[in-house]
Amino acid sequence: MIYSYSAISSFENCPFKFKLAYIDKIQPLRKSIEAFLGTRIHEALEKLYRDKLYEKVCSLKELLKFYNERWKKEMCSSIFVTKEYDIENYRKMGERYLIDYYNTYKPFDEGKIIALEKRVFFPLNEKYWIAGIIDRIVEVDGVYEVHDYKTSLYFPTKKDVEKDCQLALYALALDYLYGIKDIELVWHFLAFNKEIRIKKPSYEDAREEIIRRIEVIEEARKNGDFPPRESSLCPYCSYRPICPLFKHEYKLEEIEAEEISEEEGFNLVNKYWEICRKIGELEEERERIKQKLVEYARKNDLQYVYGSDKVANVKIYRNIRFKEKSMIESILRKEGIYEKYSRLDMIKLSEDFKNNLLPKHIQEKLKEFAEETENIRIYLKNLEREE
Repeated sequence: MIYSYSAISSFENCPFKFKLAYIDKIQPLRKSIEAFLGTRIHEALEKLYRDKLYEKVCSLKELLKFYNERWKKEMCSSIFVTKEYDIENYRKMGERYLIDYYNTYKPFDEGKIIALEKRVFFPLNEKYWIAGIIDRIVEVDGVYEVHDYKTSLYFPTKKDVEKDCQLALYALALDYLYGIKDIELVWHFLAFNKEIRIKKPSYEDAREEIIRRIEVIEEARKNGDFPPRESSLCPYCSYRPICPLFKHEYKLEEIEAEEISEEEGFNLVNKYWEICRKIGELEEERERIKQKLVEYARKNDLQYVYGSDKVANVKIYRNIRFKEKSMIESILRKEGIYEKYSRLDMIKLSEDFKNNLLPKHIQEKLKEFAEETENIRIYLKNLEREE
């Protein structure tokens, strides 16, 4: 069975390029300039090595001409820029990436090209399949190298790269397609004209971890509990107009300025904020009066303070608060009385139960005691507007 959602996370926030096949059929409503730039760079480098397959060494002039023609042809109004730079800045960045890469790797004979922009489709197990695209596969002295181009302005450490699921998925793909286990991943970070190489990845543990994540997602989807998660990548996402976090913003943009105040959601947020503001002011005033009332009771040696219709019972409790929790735990464990004062972490238990992270037999035993409740909270934050 092929699952119609990304194996790790949704859409462009996925930490690796592998996505399930249905994503190819979804046309984004808009596209970030970063994604546009990445596509044009990949096209240019594919041409560079495609020419090489046909015994032609593409000149740098030809390569840049191809890149700029594709840039001009594909540029459209749905391309958006989130930063303070303009589209021309990004085009020039792409030219620099190609010039640096060309001068570093010419004459491009570092190995035998096995595949370019290779579409792969392979199983994680009998139930889950993964689809994706590998930029370039090269054979060098019997070792299959997977070359992956990155246009990001973030340069990771080698340890970061080793932890990335993408490496394991490449290894699984090549093992399935070619029966090759001896592979090396070469990540080209074009913005820095640097590469990171990872040899002989271990991928069986990663296979199980990816399957576990899919099952967590599937369970969440089945239960209708798959909320969006905001991250630093959200401003670059092509799917904001249909995302529950941002689609109301796009709806408001389509409404005439003089009519926005009549839009129901816009109105409700403003009223809610006004009430919260007033409550906040009243809370501050209540705390101020409370402190004065306590001072009055202390000064006059009173517990009951009388008003016109109410009596204030001013009770002062004295509690002990321990510092250095780890030291306290150590003392209690040493004296053998820790269990007497320890408590079951019901919050952590309920989270693990909800996400199916408990062993299956424990999950089943707890089901009859589990009751799903709905807690609703509304948090307000300042609206960030572009200058």
